Amino acid sequence: MNSIKNSEKFNSLVKELASKLYRRKLKEITTTASIDGYETPHFGGKLSKKKKRNIEKQTGYTFVDEALEKKDIDQIRKQIRKEVSDILFDIWLKRTSWGGK
Repeated sequence: MNSIKNSEKFNSLVKELASKLYRRKLKEITTTASIDGYETPHFGGKLSKKKKRNIEKQTGYTFVDEALEKKDIDQIRKQIRKEVSDILFDIWLKRTSWGGK
């Protein structure tokens, strides 16, 4: 048994398998350590118009105002209330048709 572990063929086979596993693991490793945080666009917070224009020029992107207005929120609330009332009405109809109390 000792002679197998000490043979050249066995040692080369172990080295070859180890290097294949090592290379495969290296392919699977990903990292974002090399990306600097300051290279990302500004997310959140208030910016002056001058800073916004400067950032838009540098990045080629434009800022979009995606905030919901009060009328949008009211419309969403109305739609949710309507859907919930329709569901409750359907449940009430089915329950009364089954003869339940």
